[in-house]
Amino acid sequence: MRTTAHPEPPHSTTAPPPGRRGRSGPLVGVLVAVVLTGLLVMLARACESMSGGPVRSTAAYEKHVATTKAAGMRAVSQLRPAPSLAGALPGASLESTANDEGSTSCVDDLGADSDGTTRDQPIYYWQLEFESRRDYLTALRHLREEWSQRKLTVEESPGPAKGRPGQGLPTISTTDEHGIGLMFGPDSYSGAPIVRAEGNCIRHTDH
Repeated sequence: MRTTAHPEPPHSTTAPPPGRRGRSGPLVGVLVAVVLTGLLVMLARACESMSGGPVRSTAAYEKHVATTKAAGMRAVSQLRPAPSLAGALPGASLESTANDEGSTSCVDDLGADSDGTTRDQPIYYWQLEFESRRDYLTALRHLREEWSQRKLTVEESPGPAKGRPGQGLPTISTTDEHGIGLMFGPDSYSGAPIVRAEGNCIRHTDH
């Protein structure tokens, strides 16, 4: 029985249109350059962050100090019923009764600060006295409402455990529009009610 062989179809020899070859080469080069630039920027920012951020002027740091203290005074003034300032004379101002806590963590561990550069972190607190626990809780609720009206995120904790100073006094905290950390609650050592304002650790010129 004879079979008829079918010829194979000829292979296409059509060349790709001119100009298509190598078109992806320049595009890949651009993408690589963009990625490398982004990585270098991220690396520079990471190094700056590790060293403590940019160096600011003395005036800029003093402005941050004033902003931190003002944030704390605002929080104290919004407490209702208003507490007494512990240990203060009648009529004493919030400005004069601000306790400067200082910071033990804002230090140059990596030796990044050159001559003429230092770093500081403003932290202030006000020690308060309330007539009763009920007044304290009322003031806490009022301050939480004030912060919420400003669209600030408010965190609340039940306070110290039983047997610890300040037990039974809950704590609220937030970060305001300027990045200042605010806390109203019992002091971790004495248990006395305080308002605490914590600024940022800032590198700045020391003159």
